[in-house]
Amino acid sequence: MTTTTEHSRTTELSQTVTNIDSIAGPDASYEKNRRADSPLENGLPLQQDVALLQAARQRLVLTQAYPVPLPKTDDELVVEIRAIGLNPVDWKSIDYNFAIPQLPYIAGRDFAGVVVQAPAASSRIRLGDLVLSPSTDYRDVRKSAFQEYAISTHQNVARIPRNIQTTQAASVGVAFVAAALALGISLGLKLPALSGQPELDLWETVRQVPVAAIPADIAAECLSSIDNAERPQPGDWIAIYGGSSTSALLISEIAKLAKLKVILLADSVKHGGRLSEREGSIIVDSHDPIRAINIVRSITKERLRFAVDTVGKETASYIIQALEADTKEGKRAHLVGLTGVPKETVEGIVSHSVPIKLFHEVPSIGLALMKWLERALETDAIALPEVEHATGGLDGINAALDKMRRGEISGRRLVVPV
Repeated sequence: MTTTTEHSRTTELSQTVTNIDSIAGPDASYEKNRRADSPLENGLPLQQDVALLQAARQRLVLTQAYPVPLPKTDDELVVEIRAIGLNPVDWKSIDYNFAIPQLPYIAGRDFAGVVVQAPAASSRIRLGDLVLSPSTDYRDVRKSAFQEYAISTHQNVARIPRNIQTTQAASVGVAFVAAALALGISLGLKLPALSGQPELDLWETVRQVPVAAIPADIAAECLSSIDNAERPQPGDWIAIYGGSSTSALLISEIAKLAKLKVILLADSVKHGGRLSEREGSIIVDSHDPIRAINIVRSITKERLRFAVDTVGKETASYIIQALEADTKEGKRAHLVGLTGVPKETVEGIVSHSVPIKLFHEVPSIGLALMKWLERALETDAIALPEVEHATGGLDGINAALDKMRRGEISGRRLVVPV
């Protein structure tokens, strides 16, 4: 990776290297080299290293002496990043030139690390907490993952319990948010009560938010896309196309906790061995999509009203064929597409897009999700994805994204320790 230096708001920093013990937790033996003016000693430094995108379809550039982001509001905090979780959008946005609001740009949607500046507002988050942060607010590069320090808000981070490794936690954030909003908002599923954590009814919670506080482009999805009488109940079926993805894993885990009956459609040759270890799910081989849909229709006795597609419009067009509205009860069927839905409408079937920005735009939703996730992690209530570590820190992100481009990470999450 090419290296460049010097940006505005920079000063000469001591290059003396010191070792600082990590915060007690799952990484208690971890030590990281830092400048002498480490944020845990003398406040935040002014400079950091970032992996910077100068133009679409180009390699990231390791850039030194880049300004460290600063909080702007009382609910914001600063995290020293210890691990970066890579998502498919990280390479697809670069290659296909979307979701890049400015250039140069700092990308990256998932990170975990240590809180080195706590929020000024009253908060459950404290200095030194290990946290994970799903960065859904991609327009604000202060919150991006491909840097040494990043901003988040207290309602958009989850504390990492001692039983979870920091690198494991970095793999969860955005996939969990997408899964929880797909189920809880688009389909109206109640996230079940956990030990010490009450049931989370996002469908009801969002209806307590002033309409003006919900972005106009997602208001219909949040408030009027599914009726109360149509919401999933224990014992209902849900089919998930692309069952090997991290989002599919978390959707299935939450759905099973809510006592739904889960069908996963995935390539059995590539993923059958791993998927067979997921107790409580039926695995259907998706190699022949038409046959797979016929199997799903048979299993559900043509009573499938809920489905989520995690792959794309083509597979969404298959799974929609397995859905059946309940005409006797007047209940429509519902399909959520994480990466797109068919353009054609089908009578009795509602297509949904996940209102992902709700997580960072409406504080009560973000906070509710992060509190539920904290308890789920503490109690091992949900299975987490298999993680593969990439080497090289920020300088190794290009090579890691190349592995994803080549399809070498299917069914796992690639995490870059920093």
